[in-house]
Amino acid sequence: MTKTLFRVAGIGAALWMALGAANAQTVSVKPGLWASSTAGTMNGHKLPSILDIKGALTPQQKSALVSGMQQLGLPVGSPGLACQETESFALPKPQSTEQCTFNASPSDATSGIIQMSCNGQLKGSGQGTYKVSGKTTATLDWKMEGTTPQGTPIKMEQTTVYKWVQADCSQPPKGLDPSLAEMLKSNGR
Repeated sequence: MTKTLFRVAGIGAALWMALGAANAQTVSVKPGLWASSTAGTMNGHKLPSILDIKGALTPQQKSALVSGMQQLGLPVGSPGLACQETESFALPKPQSTEQCTFNASPSDATSGIIQMSCNGQLKGSGQGTYKVSGKTTATLDWKMEGTTPQGTPIKMEQTTVYKWVQADCSQPPKGLDPSLAEMLKSNGR
């Protein structure tokens, strides 16, 4: 069940990465360092994050992360940092992963719908929405229903919030331990 949980949770990250592939239409955003956090549930249970993994972070690191996410208005969940180098974030043409197909359909210059269909070991479908506000905030909300390879039904809801932090990607956000910032950059979406 844990492997399935992480596999399904990874689909949310795949949705946003699907939106980041170079192709087609673009959304205008502010270049620089962006922080993100993903929170959600699967079958009514909170999705685990690095904050839940025993021994992954010291109590001080957990406290600093939670405080930093709250200061930025991010949900307390799976955090990440990423550098956006240009003012254009490209939306892709339809694409597939090993198990799922994703299609992003812009509604206007700042928002759209994502359709997902999975026909591999994981079977199901989902729909999400994305919206960029003021070039400095973006949200991705999505829901999915399906079944695991063992036939267990799954129902997942997930929200990722992205916030622009600063223009300089080479420096950690104010008040964040540089080693923690490096770890979060490897988790950035």
